[in-house]
Amino acid sequence: MHRPSTSVAMLEHQLSELRLLLERKTGVLVDTATETLVEVAEEHLQSRHLASAEELLARLHLSDAECESLAARLMDGTTGFFRYPVAYETLAGVALPELLKRRNGDQPRAVRIWSAGCSTGEEPYSIAIAVCEAMNCNGGCNVHVVASDIRPDALKAAQRGLYPESELQRVPRQIVQTYFAKVSGHLLVKPRLRNLVTFSSMNLAQPAYLGQFDFIFCMDVLPRFSTAQRIALAQRLYLYLQPGGYLFLGQREKIPSADVPFNSRQNKDYVIYQKPLAAGAKTGR
Repeated sequence: MHRPSTSVAMLEHQLSELRLLLERKTGVLVDTATETLVEVAEEHLQSRHLASAEELLARLHLSDAECESLAARLMDGTTGFFRYPVAYETLAGVALPELLKRRNGDQPRAVRIWSAGCSTGEEPYSIAIAVCEAMNCNGGCNVHVVASDIRPDALKAAQRGLYPESELQRVPRQIVQTYFAKVSGHLLVKPRLRNLVTFSSMNLAQPAYLGQFDFIFCMDVLPRFSTAQRIALAQRLYLYLQPGGYLFLGQREKIPSADVPFNSRQNKDYVIYQKPLAAGAKTGR
């Protein structure tokens, strides 16, 4: 396959600048292999009809949005429905019952959950299903899932809510029938589920307060960031949780700094992080 002659040598010469620029503006740790980085940068350069690497770098210096767009091309969007089953078991069997018990049967506000780094939507829809099933919702469920991602294409797919049947082959048939409709060999999220999720474009490296949440899912996101950005993000996630709220990470992830005063708890082989109930006064919220 013919490769463009405009950028290989130039990009190799300027890779350090490119990596540092993306990390500074987006927080994403660009540890991508050189060959892959060059290839992705070339694709981005061509998509913007730029003539040289110098033009690409100049545009990146001037535009945070351009940096986010290029960083999004480098990010692994691996996801899936109920990807870490024990995390959803912990949500339904530990965290949610504790929350409802604290509310003592009152007619509460909606259970607010943030799916931070939601990719193509499998995670937030899984969260909403898990909560609805645990709460035995029939007509409607008092839950609001806010789902965010930096990648426009991923958010479009998430909002569409259309998935190959193979993606849900391990999900119990009753769940699939309840929350999805068959459409030409695919499965489409039904309105009863789709209406529980709000999608939003967001760069997690930039502070953006969305209110406080009862639970936050931030799975396989922290490793993408530099050490400083991981600590800063963990601190923001702590602030965004209600006292007593839980943070759910990927199965092998850990909070990056002891300076973030979460309490950790273990369910089977899964660790969840809880904001202390008395933390409201300390955070100023």
